[in-house]
Amino acid sequence: MPTTHLPILGRDVQRVVTPLEDGDFDADRVRLVRAESDPEQGRDPDDCAPGTPQTNARVARTASEALTTALDASVDEVRLPFHSSFAELYAATTDLLREAVADGHVDVNLSSAPPNVAAAFYAARTALVDSGAAEADAITLFHVPVTESLDLEVVSDLRNVVTDVAATRAALDEFERIAAGPGATAVVEPLRIALEDLRIALADASGDASTARQLRSARPSSRRGDTGLNAVLGRAREQLADLVESDPQIPDPAETRDPGAVLDALDAWVDGEVGLLSDVEKDPHELVDRFRESCEARFGKFEDEATVSLFESLGRFERHLDAYLDARAHLGAAYESVSKRASDLDERADAASARLADLDGTGAARGSDIYTFDRHTLAPLSDLEAVVLKVLSTGPPRSRPRARRAIAAELRERAEHHGIVAGARDGGPKSAFEAFCVGVARNSSEGESFETRLANNLRPRLDVAIEALTANGYVHPVAREVGRDAVEPTDAGRLWAQTTDWETFREEVVDDLLRDCVERELD
Repeated sequence: MPTTHLPILGRDVQRVVTPLEDGDFDADRVRLVRAESDPEQGRDPDDCAPGTPQTNARVARTASEALTTALDASVDEVRLPFHSSFAELYAATTDLLREAVADGHVDVNLSSAPPNVAAAFYAARTALVDSGAAEADAITLFHVPVTESLDLEVVSDLRNVVTDVAATRAALDEFERIAAGPGATAVVEPLRIALEDLRIALADASGDASTARQLRSARPSSRRGDTGLNAVLGRAREQLADLVESDPQIPDPAETRDPGAVLDALDAWVDGEVGLLSDVEKDPHELVDRFRESCEARFGKFEDEATVSLFESLGRFERHLDAYLDARAHLGAAYESVSKRASDLDERADAASARLADLDGTGAARGSDIYTFDRHTLAPLSDLEAVVLKVLSTGPPRSRPRARRAIAAELRERAEHHGIVAGARDGGPKSAFEAFCVGVARNSSEGESFETRLANNLRPRLDVAIEALTANGYVHPVAREVGRDAVEPTDAGRLWAQTTDWETFREEVVDDLLRDCVERELD
């Protein structure tokens, strides 16, 4: 008979796809069961509203593509009113199962189903089997328990962090652009002005009135008055400098660079060193020292206004240069640390993005084992049934006598625990239950006698409990060639045990059963 596979699609992908990919189940037809409120089939997730619609569309596309590849067949969808009343959801689920089972066997994967949807499929399968509309083995409900899960809120926060990292990187890139362009231009501008002042002062001191005039005309406003006398004195100084070349206090011109050439070199350095965040490749102080030596060689013997102005301009330029280099050093050092941390953060954000992309393909939960539910598993368990099921799920298959002894030993252990707690409490009257437990804890022979009585007295009640568990699909008998037949949990029973917190179970269910047994002892 053909088999229809109905995976309920929530936000998991791996647990929906793996049972078919691994060949645990065969399918002639696959129909993804989705909520009516989900985006339509095949819609691009990027076109959906951010949040739940976009996530559901992404999960549906990923699951559909993975199942199509695994089965080499098309995958269609069916919609159920996940968010409607339970009565409406149950009616639609029953109609879906009735239609599917009419064509053959039906496997339903409840791994990703919301609780109300899973309950609707349980109830619908039960109703169809009880009414005779479907054979008991025609509809298989199964579940892949979670072995690895992620907190969806943490995942959402991680997505926000990755987005913030990208925004921070964009802001840092913009900062780098400004630091290498408009910012660098603004910061270096005072140094350029000081260099222009120095060049004008050199022209004045050299008596080059034409050059000084051209330089001043290029400036927004004049910073000096009449320079006619300075020009005359400058020419005189040039002539005198030629006459006193042999003076030993003045360096040989061959060993001293022309000051104009040195200023040209400083101009070129300023043009080349405009990055505020990078290291200074070449220290310009050597050029400044050479300029000073050259000026001292040419004009050192003069003390006129132009010479004084030249060396004052040189001092101002050096102060601007030192401030500029100091700013570069501090900004470069600070940025190096920021840049390194930003690069590390980029790498981690890239790794997180890859992990998030993987989550888009697998979902936030993963699992491997498959549990099937072959019978009705909606009936609530009594305290004794729950204890029996928990004990049977903690070891190999047990015969009924061994199960009784294991339960009696568990109850005695809890009685001793309560006896120790009550005995250690100072003052105050003790209840009959506490007094009984104190006696069990303090007297080993009394404890052994209590355990034996429990094993014997529980026999008829245990037989009823095991029959109820068997009828409800939680346990089944295991035939043995030698010795008594055993009882072991079904997949439904193991799933129940796996999803039950043992410590809470002992404090609530086991203790309730113990109190009932002690009350029977005391009556």
